[in-house]
This record gives sequence, C-alpha cells and structure tokens, in this order.
Amino acid sequence: MSRFIKWDTPFVNSKFPSAVILIRDNSARRDCVSALVSPSGIDEYPKYFVHFGDVIAFTCMEEMHFPNRGFEEVDCEETGLASYQVIDSPWLESYRNGEFFLFNLDGGNREVPRHYMIFGGDNNIEVITKNDPTFEVVNSPSVLSLDYHI
Repeated sequence: MSRFIKWDTPFVNSKFPSAVILIRDNSARRDCVSALVSPSGIDEYPKYFVHFGDVIAFTCMEEMHFPNRGFEEVDCEETGLASYQVIDSPWLESYRNGEFFLFNLDGGNREVPRHYMIFGGDNNIEVITKNDPTFEVVNSPSVLSLDYHI
C-alpha cells in the first residue's frame, strides 16, 4: 500500500491551487521540468515555480480525469493538502529494474528517486526525480522565455 506524506511546499495548505502548469525545458539536452502553481487563483500573486530539475517521468492531467494510478488503497497522514510525496509508489517501483542507469549515471553514491504530487484546481501533476525540488516566488507579472534547440 502506498503512503502519502505531506510535502512541505509554500502552497501545501491551498485548496486546489489554480493554474498548475507543467513546463518541460530540454535546452540543456536533459529533461528538466518546472511547475507553475497559483495558490490564490490564476490572476493572483504570489505564484510559485517549482523546479524539479532532471526528471525520470512526469504527468500533467486535468483534475476531473484522473486515471487509475494504483492508489486504490492509500495511507494518508493528512488529507486535503495540495502537495504530497508518495512513499511505496507503484509508479516509482516500476523503475527499480533500471535504477542504476536512470539514477546513478555519474557512478557516485546511490541516488534515491522520489515521487511528488501536486493536486490543483486545474491540473494534477506527478513527477519522479532524484532531486530536491526548489521554489521560486513570482510576485508580479513577468515574461518567461524558453530556448529550444531542435
């Protein structure tokens, strides 16, 4: 059985934050993913960029269509939060056979992959990464530019 534990984010107590959007940046020839979360509504500030860095897998699904993810039985420490870390995740477990190649390419110490979830009022996001996500506050309208090389 999977267990959802509180992932302490700046918006963890928001009720269905708006405009949860996933942004994939492969300009550095890596799969780098960030999410934009608007906890007070799509036109309200502050907003938060959650930078996951290199990821192994990610999804961004409309919140009304959430397909079976193997979470029929879940132990949840706290309910009604906007962000969780999934312990004993079936999705994470499915990557175990390729763990060395996916998570330890630099030959260093064993890196531990983690499964993060953000439940939004517009989308639900799941990310598997070995990184500790970082947060960037956006306090006013700004321009986001991405540079893609094909």
